[in-house]
Amino acid sequence: MTTPKTVAELTIFYKRQRLTSLIFDNQETADTFVDTLTSIFNQKGHDEFSFNGEIKTVYTSETITGELHSYSEGDISPKGWILNMMKVIDGLN
Repeated sequence: MTTPKTVAELTIFYKRQRLTSLIFDNQETADTFVDTLTSIFNQKGHDEFSFNGEIKTVYTSETITGELHSYSEGDISPKGWILNMMKVIDGLN
């Protein structure tokens, strides 16, 4: 199985409310964006804005089909989102 393509999702909060999420090609780009943005903040900006980042897998129809097939064949163990999805589906049956 090949290494999956990933992107960095950055969620921006203003006064603890989700403002938006942005997708970056990698974590370093997201970090640079946060560093640049926070460098122009005054103290109020630092107090009222917060950030949360997460690395996400990018799926194509081929990669998702291949991953699901590998799980069904027992070639790889379920983890992450697919494990959570399997638990929900199992609870429905």
